[in-house]
Amino acid sequence: MVAARTTVIALSKENRPIVCLRRGRLNAPLRVLILAGQHGDERSARRALQSLLARPPQEVADCLPAIKLAVIPEANPDGCAIRTPCNADGIDLNQDHELLLSSETTAVHRFVRRWRPHVILDLHNYPSCRRHRHQVARNRLMDHDVFLDVPTHPAILARPGSVDATAVLRALLGAIADRDIRAGRGTIVGALDLARHSTPDVVDALNGLALRYGAFTILVENRRARPEETAIGRRRLRAAQERALWAVLEWLDQNHRLFASGMARQPAAPGALVPVHFKYTAAEPGLRLVCRDAQQGRPAWMAFLRDSASLAIRRQVPLPVGYAVPRSLEALLGVLRRHGFVSRPSRSGELCGVEWLRIEQGWTAREVVLAAHRMCFELERYEVFLTRQSGGDALAVLLEPESEHGLHRFAAMQIPLLASSWYPVLRVLAGKRLA
Repeated sequence: MVAARTTVIALSKENRPIVCLRRGRLNAPLRVLILAGQHGDERSARRALQSLLARPPQEVADCLPAIKLAVIPEANPDGCAIRTPCNADGIDLNQDHELLLSSETTAVHRFVRRWRPHVILDLHNYPSCRRHRHQVARNRLMDHDVFLDVPTHPAILARPGSVDATAVLRALLGAIADRDIRAGRGTIVGALDLARHSTPDVVDALNGLALRYGAFTILVENRRARPEETAIGRRRLRAAQERALWAVLEWLDQNHRLFASGMARQPAAPGALVPVHFKYTAAEPGLRLVCRDAQQGRPAWMAFLRDSASLAIRRQVPLPVGYAVPRSLEALLGVLRRHGFVSRPSRSGELCGVEWLRIEQGWTAREVVLAAHRMCFELERYEVFLTRQSGGDALAVLLEPESEHGLHRFAAMQIPLLASSWYPVLRVLAGKRLA
């Protein structure tokens, strides 16, 4: 049987429906979610979907027999209605995958937990000039039709059974280039000619969804047409981006066994090492990108002497049995519950083996120095989040004081890293009742 139905997964702040469309065979082994419209002003990303959704459902199922599709074309319908990047509350949805402050992002996470996609395509736009203003001084504009990227957070890549992200990216870029489309890995250009790929932060969909749910995420950034481009040039660009999306889907269909096993979804065992802090490493001899000469309109190379090509792990922590969060930290508990993490309250008189961390030196995760004290402790005033649950290793990234992307960096969580103080979240080392 072929899926061809439309459902509303939630309502936006202004009561617009967040729609999900289904395509593909109902018994297909690979579940793929296409997420678009997180930024309401990124029309090119949503347009790339139109040719896919305009195809008859039976044709989609015949061309992609191994894929069952779910498509959310406008994750931010309020922003899409007035062409603004943020939602009605002024929240950038693609920076909200850690705190889940918006109803729209929370709804997307709730759908992902329920449907459990193996692969998520996150569609966006990139402007060739505004994003890299300093390049204008050298008359260079980014000119790729499409940029791709894959998960970069080391805690995702270190999971047993994880797909080789670098190999997947290389294969996808090759499949797109074979269709005469200009494609490359997404590149961010910083000060002093420093080039690197997408941030490893877990606030965005690329790393946030992959970390929490074990899905393999792929960022697809379509170039926004420049004002001076002709109608013919705009049609060529749109057609190239539609072909690129279809090329990604066909490659996933042909290689569905890489992702459908779900090995990376298995809960990490206590004691497994979770990377929580890392640094960029430079690549030699730098990076060369094909750009566009802004004055002459022809291809031109642009070289970056400093290329942060990868991340080296600086700190990793053994995953405890669980984390005990004080009930007084309501904001922190709210984030964990919006993520769907399950906790259990401790019973009166129940003693657990815990590790309580004293901060000897603080202020940031990079500077923190800890002293661990083991003891039996009564957790009556705590909620215990066991790590043997789906995405349980993500709890280490969110809760460890040494984590570069921990929730302690947000003032609203009220867990500052202060020297000569006790970190309020405890590591649970023994989950059995001792008394």
